[in-house]
Amino acid sequence: MNDIKEKYAIITELLEERKLGEIITQGNCEDNGLHETYLSFYYTDNALVYINYSFSQGHSNYNYHYYIWDNRLIFYFLEHTSWTWDYECTPRDQGFTNEIWTYDEHRVYFNNETPIKCLFKTYDERSVDQPYEGKETLSSTIKNQELDCDKSVMATIIKNYHLLLENQKNTTQNICDIDFN
Repeated sequence: MNDIKEKYAIITELLEERKLGEIITQGNCEDNGLHETYLSFYYTDNALVYINYSFSQGHSNYNYHYYIWDNRLIFYFLEHTSWTWDYECTPRDQGFTNEIWTYDEHRVYFNNETPIKCLFKTYDERSVDQPYEGKETLSSTIKNQELDCDKSVMATIIKNYHLLLENQKNTTQNICDIDFN
């Protein structure tokens, strides 16, 4: 696990410092209800190290992160964000309605495409409580729960990872046609 965390830290640092080559595709996917669709591939010395696939659909945002080392998936991170109106906490005379944001985070550590640890956290944030003050993000204050790595869920993660890898080579495919279901 420490080895994966070290590699994750290296890739994240390179991303933050903008030291990776990148190919980013943006799609206008109004026909299938997806908005703000992006597929990004990041490279160091021509080696793929990170894939990010994100889109919005209705009141939900999905952000899939795949960390790769030596052509092998080492870490998967899914951020799912959704929101609803918060009628209970909105004063009648306010003039607008507050929101409740729900965050789900899934983390999976891999060794040779076999999951070795699966983590999950979920939390809510109300717009009435905003802005969240402090250097820590709310996510960093919530503890992960360790889960059994469900075989069917892991198979879907690996299938979707390979689907994105195929899109890396097929520059003519429309990213709106990517089907993660």
